[in-house]
Amino acid sequence: MLIRKSKTIETPLSPSDLFCNMSGSAAFRIVETYKSIRTSLLFTLANGGDNAILVTSAEPNSGKSVTTANLALSFAQTGAKVLVVDCDMRNPSQQKIFARENTKGLSNVLCGMCNFADVVKQNVQQNLDLLTAGQTPPNPSELLSSENMRALLDALKTQYDFVLLDSPPVEVVSDTVSLVLNASQVVVVARQNHAIYDEVIHTVDTIKSVGGKILGAILTDVHEDNKSYSYAASTYSHYGRRKRYGYYGSMTEKNAPAESKVKK
Repeated sequence: MLIRKSKTIETPLSPSDLFCNMSGSAAFRIVETYKSIRTSLLFTLANGGDNAILVTSAEPNSGKSVTTANLALSFAQTGAKVLVVDCDMRNPSQQKIFARENTKGLSNVLCGMCNFADVVKQNVQQNLDLLTAGQTPPNPSELLSSENMRALLDALKTQYDFVLLDSPPVEVVSDTVSLVLNASQVVVVARQNHAIYDEVIHTVDTIKSVGGKILGAILTDVHEDNKSYSYAASTYSHYGRRKRYGYYGSMTEKNAPAESKVKK
């Protein structure tokens, strides 16, 4: 059971959250952890799944954005061509992690204001491209469930070996439920001593109710010194606590596992 016990510490996201920018034994353990997750996902995807993976969480501060970025980096290190798409148009993060501008991105493409080729950030890391969220629209849910989103994903899945979608928390806004209609394979991220068990279960049930397939769950911020692939990491809280989530839905633009596991 996952029970919230500790107060969230707010730490800004930055390029230092990518394991390729870390050093020492901690970096080695982090890399090996993501390799283990990558291997589990590859076995799962080999059983008839497509190459798009949606990463979400039940609530804010779970580490999903950093997890998405590092998981994409792990796939890219195999030589696969990988794309990260920041689908959190209300509260984007990937431009901070990869230190890129976010003046135009996914929202602009879906609204027909520009083409994907004009706004994609190529080779933010070797074999890894990035589509930032773009300007915050008034209707993110509708855009993510639109035929334009479906057509874009269909095209991207032919251009890339893997497409990873960073999506908002399910228990906060409806955007992810809308996105699941176009990207059904889901990984749920939950942070130890922060996630609420009932909310995680409700998130899984919600995703399944709209035809989503749960590929697995990743538990972040686990501190277990006796685990060979564990490491102590600071907590990431880009979103802020639940009561401060009011800016979700506004027009303004506005995490890394200590041990991560894919649980079937």
